[in-house]
Amino acid sequence: MAVSGMYQSPIVAVDRSVRGGHLDRMLIRPPHTPLDDCSHLTVYEAVSGLCGQSHELTSFDDPFIAFIAMGTPPGDSRNVGVAIYTTEAPAAGVANDAPFAQRFPLTAAKARRVLGPIAPIILDGQAP
Repeated sequence: MAVSGMYQSPIVAVDRSVRGGHLDRMLIRPPHTPLDDCSHLTVYEAVSGLCGQSHELTSFDDPFIAFIAMGTPPGDSRNVGVAIYTTEAPAAGVANDAPFAQRFPLTAAKARRVLGPIAPIILDGQAP
Protein backbone atom coordinates (compact mmCIF):
# COMPACT_ATOMS: atom_id res chain seq x y z
CA MET A 1 0.00 0.00 0.00
CA ALA A 2 1.46 3.36 -0.96
CA VAL A 3 0.63 6.83 0.30
CA SER A 4 2.77 9.52 -1.34
CA GLY A 5 5.57 7.00 -1.96
CA MET A 6 5.51 5.59 1.58
CA TYR A 7 4.95 1.84 1.96
CA GLN A 8 3.92 0.15 5.21
CA SER A 9 4.34 -3.41 6.41
CA PRO A 10 1.37 -5.02 8.13
CA ILE A 11 1.04 -3.97 11.77
CA VAL A 12 1.95 -6.94 13.94
CA ALA A 13 0.94 -7.16 17.60
CA VAL A 14 3.80 -8.62 19.61
CA ASP A 15 3.86 -9.54 23.30
CA ARG A 16 6.69 -7.56 24.92
CA SER A 17 8.01 -10.67 26.68
CA VAL A 18 8.48 -13.01 23.68
CA ARG A 19 11.91 -14.18 22.59
CA GLY A 20 13.50 -13.40 25.93
CA GLY A 21 11.89 -9.98 26.34
CA HIS A 22 13.86 -8.35 23.51
CA LEU A 23 11.00 -6.00 22.59
CA ASP A 24 10.51 -5.01 26.23
CA ARG A 25 14.20 -4.08 26.50
CA MET A 26 13.88 -2.00 23.33
CA LEU A 27 10.93 -0.10 24.78
CA ILE A 28 12.33 0.63 28.23
CA ARG A 29 15.57 2.23 27.02
CA PRO A 30 16.03 5.81 28.18
CA PRO A 31 13.96 8.26 26.13
CA HIS A 32 15.76 9.79 23.16
CA THR A 33 18.23 6.89 22.96
CA PRO A 34 17.99 5.40 19.46
CA LEU A 35 18.39 1.68 18.99
CA ASP A 36 21.69 0.42 17.57
CA ASP A 37 21.99 1.11 13.83
CA CYS A 38 19.26 3.79 14.01
CA SER A 39 20.07 7.42 13.25
CA HIS A 40 17.46 8.94 15.56
CA LEU A 41 14.31 8.33 17.60
CA THR A 42 11.00 10.07 18.12
CA VAL A 43 8.95 9.25 21.23
CA TYR A 44 5.32 10.34 21.48
CA GLU A 45 2.12 10.05 23.46
CA ALA A 46 -1.20 10.72 21.72
CA VAL A 47 -4.27 12.32 23.28
CA SER A 48 -5.94 8.89 23.00
CA GLY A 49 -3.30 7.42 25.34
CA LEU A 50 -1.36 5.60 22.61
CA CYS A 51 2.36 5.69 23.44
CA GLY A 52 4.86 5.13 20.69
CA GLN A 53 8.35 5.26 19.36
CA SER A 54 9.66 5.68 15.84
CA HIS A 55 13.23 4.55 15.12
CA GLU A 56 14.84 5.87 11.92
CA LEU A 57 16.63 3.06 10.06
CA THR A 58 18.28 5.27 7.46
CA SER A 59 20.69 8.18 7.50
CA PHE A 60 21.05 11.29 5.37
CA ASP A 61 23.10 9.51 2.70
CA ASP A 62 20.65 6.63 2.09
CA PRO A 63 18.58 6.83 -1.11
CA PHE A 64 15.32 6.23 0.77
CA ILE A 65 13.73 6.76 4.20
CA ALA A 66 12.76 3.86 6.45
CA PHE A 67 11.67 3.62 10.06
CA ILE A 68 10.15 1.21 12.57
CA ALA A 69 7.10 2.43 14.48
CA MET A 70 6.11 0.77 17.76
CA GLY A 71 2.99 1.68 19.70
CA THR A 72 1.34 0.53 22.90
CA PRO A 73 -2.44 1.01 22.91
CA PRO A 74 -4.11 2.60 25.94
CA GLY A 75 -4.85 0.10 28.69
CA ASP A 76 -2.66 -2.65 27.17
CA SER A 77 0.89 -2.58 28.44
CA ARG A 78 1.61 -6.13 27.23
CA ASN A 79 1.11 -5.96 23.45
CA VAL A 80 2.95 -3.64 21.09
CA GLY A 81 1.93 -2.87 17.52
CA VAL A 82 5.00 -2.88 15.27
CA ALA A 83 5.13 -1.69 11.65
CA ILE A 84 7.89 -0.77 9.22
CA TYR A 85 7.59 2.16 6.82
CA THR A 86 9.75 2.90 3.79
CA THR A 87 10.08 4.98 0.65
CA GLU A 88 12.35 2.31 -0.90
CA ALA A 89 11.24 1.47 -4.43
CA PRO A 90 9.68 -2.01 -4.62
CA ALA A 91 12.09 -4.66 -5.93
CA ALA A 92 11.83 -5.20 -9.67
CA GLY A 93 9.99 -8.32 -10.74
CA VAL A 94 8.44 -8.95 -7.32
CA ALA A 95 4.64 -9.20 -7.21
CA ASN A 96 2.68 -6.44 -5.46
CA ASP A 97 1.18 -9.01 -3.09
CA ALA A 98 4.57 -10.48 -2.11
CA PRO A 99 5.59 -10.22 1.55
CA PHE A 100 7.01 -6.86 2.65
CA ALA A 101 10.52 -8.29 3.17
CA GLN A 102 10.65 -9.51 -0.44
CA ARG A 103 9.30 -6.28 -1.93
CA PHE A 104 11.62 -4.03 0.10
CA PRO A 105 14.82 -6.03 0.70
CA LEU A 106 17.08 -3.12 1.72
CA THR A 107 14.59 -1.89 4.33
CA ALA A 108 14.04 -5.46 5.57
CA ALA A 109 17.79 -6.00 5.98
CA LYS A 110 18.12 -2.81 8.06
CA ALA A 111 15.07 -3.74 10.15
CA ARG A 112 16.36 -7.28 10.82
CA ARG A 113 19.55 -5.88 12.38
CA VAL A 114 17.58 -3.61 14.69
CA LEU A 115 14.75 -6.01 15.58
CA GLY A 116 17.05 -8.94 16.33
CA PRO A 117 15.18 -12.02 17.58
CA ILE A 118 11.73 -10.52 16.94
CA ALA A 119 12.48 -9.78 13.26
CA PRO A 120 11.12 -13.14 12.05
CA ILE A 121 7.81 -12.39 13.81
CA ILE A 122 7.49 -8.97 12.17
CA LEU A 123 8.96 -9.68 8.75
CA ASP A 124 8.32 -13.39 8.14
CA GLY A 125 5.07 -14.03 10.03
CA GLN A 126 6.65 -16.53 12.42
CA ALA A 127 4.75 -17.45 15.55
CA PRO A 128 6.22 -15.98 18.73
